[in-house]
Amino acid sequence: MKKAKITFWLILMGFLVLLAYQNWDFFMSEHRLRLNLFVIDEFSTPNLQNAILFLIFFFAGILISYFITLFERFKLKRTIKALNTALEMNQKELDELKQQSSVPPKDETPPIASPDVATTHHEDKDSDVS
Repeated sequence: MKKAKITFWLILMGFLVLLAYQNWDFFMSEHRLRLNLFVIDEFSTPNLQNAILFLIFFFAGILISYFITLFERFKLKRTIKALNTALEMNQKELDELKQQSSVPPKDETPPIASPDVATTHHEDKDSDVS
């Protein structure tokens, strides 16, 4: 599996390098970004290469997705901590119950069912059905 991962990443990187090489002119051409909000004057960036613009928007997307999932991750950590605490409490209670059930009380003997009770019980059910 480790070799498959390495192969996958090498193939992916190879495709990215091939994409960049074949489109080198596009990535090195310069453009500026303009933003017109109709409230203030038009904002525009200085001329930047397209490759730099791609990197800026790529990292902006990573930051946005990180902050969107940040609160959810905090909630999930809190939930995991509460569930682990409940699991530990239940495990302790289970251990206590196992200890209590493994040591029978000295005064009491466990009840033994007599065979007559079981047969009469079945006979009653059979008579009700007929």
